Order: sequence, then C-alpha cells, then structure tokens
Amino acid sequence: MNEREFLNKVRKLQESGTKIEEVSVDKIRQILSENENLDREYNEIELESEDIENITPEEQREEENKFKDIVSKLCEFEKIKIHEQNVEWSGYLIREKIEWTFSLDEKIGCYIKTGKGDQTDFFQLIDENLVVLKKIRGYYDVWSDEWASRLTGVSGNNEDEL
Repeated sequence: MNEREFLNKVRKLQESGTKIEEVSVDKIRQILSENENLDREYNEIELESEDIENITPEEQREEENKFKDIVSKLCEFEKIKIHEQNVEWSGYLIREKIEWTFSLDEKIGCYIKTGKGDQTDFFQLIDENLVVLKKIRGYYDVWSDEWASRLTGVSGNNEDEL
C-alpha cells in the first residue's frame, strides 16, 4: 500500500468514528514481521496444496535408487512434485557439480545447470562428463514416459500404436 492509499484509509477510519490509537515503531515492526511470517507460511501451504498427489517415501526412494544405478551414485535429490498437468523432479550431481531438472511441461523438459545455487561454474566437456550428460538425458526419456503414463492413467508409450 502506498502513502496515498494509507492516508485515504486513515481518513475513512476517522470519518467512521473509529478510534485510532498511537502505535510505537517497535510495535509496527513486530506486526509487519508477524505478517511476513504468515505470508511466508501461507505461500508454502499454497505451494504444497498445488500438488494433487503425494508420492510415498518408498516411491521417492525407488526413483532415487534407479537414478543412482543409471546416472551417478553421488546425488542429492529434491522431492518429486506432482501437479495436475505436470510432474517435476530435480537434483544435484555432487562429483560433476551439475544441477538437473526434469519436467513434463515441454516436449523435452530435461535441464542442467553447472554449479549449485548462485555458484555456477564452467563445465568441462571431458568424455566422462559427456557420458554423464547422455545418462541424464537417457534417464529423463524413461522417467518422462513413466510419469506421463502415471499422470494420465495410460500405460506405456502408445506412439508405436498410432
């Protein structure tokens, strides 16, 4: 709310006869802080409520183990997020310093970023890293088919039947 809106609100309160009390700056800071915390909690709840299906810890662990067997053993994973029209999953390859994200929202929703967080780095195109990239993309192809089937309730890849 800008100053003009605030002053208009004060005038309306005064016109309606509502008593306006003096409040210390510390009290205002406390109220603002509490509101920020409530807003943050609300946003977290809102984001969680967007997920229409919760994956079980066993399913998450199974997916992580498959990824480790195929791509790399040293990984950190985020929770698989299942939305009405999309599934997203991401993680970090520790040795290779690669952040990856899978998403069903595009034809090929397989993304990588080198480094972690704000600390991005150069990615050395040595044979070992290229093999890892191919494994990530290969795993994405299998993962996207499986999760698209789960999301739509259609089993398998039916492109061959068309």
